[in-house]
Amino acid sequence: MADLENAQDPKVQLETTKTKVDTQELMVTEVIQPSKFRRTIEAFARISGLETRGIEPVPIDERLPSTSNNYIQIFLLWLSSSLTGNNILVGLYGPSFYGLNWTDAAICAVFGVFLGSFAVGYMSTWGPRSGNRTLVMTRYFVGYYLSKVFCVLNILTMLGYAMVNDILGGQIIFTISNGHTGISAGIIIVAVISWFIATVGMHIFQLYSRYAWIIQLSVLSVMVGCAGPSFDTSSPVESSPPSASQRLSFVSLCFASAITWSPSSADYFVYFPPSTKPWRMFLAASTGMGLAMTLTALLGIGLATGIPTNPVWSNAADVSQGSLLAVSFAPLHSFGHVCAVMVLLSAVSNNIPCTYSAGLNLQMMLGRYGPSIPRPVLTTIEVVVHTVCAIVAHRYLREIIENFLPLMSYWIVIWLAVCMEEVWIFQPRNRDVDWTVWNSPRKLPMGLAAAASFVFGCLGAVLGMSQSYFTGPIARALSQPTDLVVVAFGTMATYLRDYP
Repeated sequence: MADLENAQDPKVQLETTKTKVDTQELMVTEVIQPSKFRRTIEAFARISGLETRGIEPVPIDERLPSTSNNYIQIFLLWLSSSLTGNNILVGLYGPSFYGLNWTDAAICAVFGVFLGSFAVGYMSTWGPRSGNRTLVMTRYFVGYYLSKVFCVLNILTMLGYAMVNDILGGQIIFTISNGHTGISAGIIIVAVISWFIATVGMHIFQLYSRYAWIIQLSVLSVMVGCAGPSFDTSSPVESSPPSASQRLSFVSLCFASAITWSPSSADYFVYFPPSTKPWRMFLAASTGMGLAMTLTALLGIGLATGIPTNPVWSNAADVSQGSLLAVSFAPLHSFGHVCAVMVLLSAVSNNIPCTYSAGLNLQMMLGRYGPSIPRPVLTTIEVVVHTVCAIVAHRYLREIIENFLPLMSYWIVIWLAVCMEEVWIFQPRNRDVDWTVWNSPRKLPMGLAAAASFVFGCLGAVLGMSQSYFTGPIARALSQPTDLVVVAFGTMATYLRDYP
């Protein structure tokens, strides 16, 4: 009887109704309704095949079927994305900047490239496991808000890589046209092709990478046959033997060129089934990237060793690095121009993932409202930005590669150390993860410990860095300062924060 009276009491009914309304409002706030513009884009996508999915997790029922061909596709994606001209430029710095001979530069390049490729291969495995993009998935390790900082840094990294690819394409077009076509034209060509494939989405990117590597590998093989006789693989570049600092600095540069893909590596595999075996995926990804970047780095080293004895190459290198790549096909005359254009198009293979991931990172920066903005719109904004930056800064390609890109690798090493620390040390018992709370800050870790580790890691990196514009006190104290100290001190400081 008392229960019946309470049920009829207006105050009790009012409190019950208010509780229900509050609960409903809370539920509604967690689901953001798509805008009219978003619904229009989705309708167009159903007709055209455009991928509109952004940072939202990919449900299992929308994943690809589990087949053995999946591992081949993983291998080919990284192979195609790394058989590119910008990685040849990295190899040039071994002899021309650090004064290494062929043998020293080749050993350093192989070691640095594969070390960075292992990190990319490991982070790639989280795509099928979680169905989330890389920096969305790492919200479970570093927290919701700290991940936004990493999104900003990764956008800058991807913009830097895109600028290198754009400028390289412009330089090649300028060279094969004998200066009749401006560098800006080549920049726009690379940017537009990259924009189209990255905007359409991952499905066409997977299809593109499945066959593009054949042309890329063929053209690089032609370069070996055409320019290889001018490679100097026996004599040293400098009269004095290279120091350990020079060797380690080149290892650091090659390592940086590979590991910078780690914060984006899972973005391209969220459509793969969760049954994908991590160890096989790790081998496929790291081998594909490692082999491709080794070949391109060795080509760059070979070209650099031939510059002192080949006047044509020397003059081209004084003009631009892209001119050197184009001139290496000069003995083939008109067919050489075709091969140079293929090298230009290889930059597209590297630019597509840059453009794709940068658009996703822009969505992540916008927080819970990011998914309401179509990914193609953000991708288009990102392409416009890096195209304009490339046109303005096309005279400074050397400075971008020497200074900006290695600087971007500093934060990636620290970020990777924090993630691995969380996975292998602090969360090994928590194997069951609710990947559906990716956009709920209250259900994700606060990330205070990860933020402290990141700050300590940055301090260690600053103390140990050695660049033309700044040398840290620890690096200055060494008899031969080297930039690889950043990896050691940055990682060590990250881990020491949790082990006082």
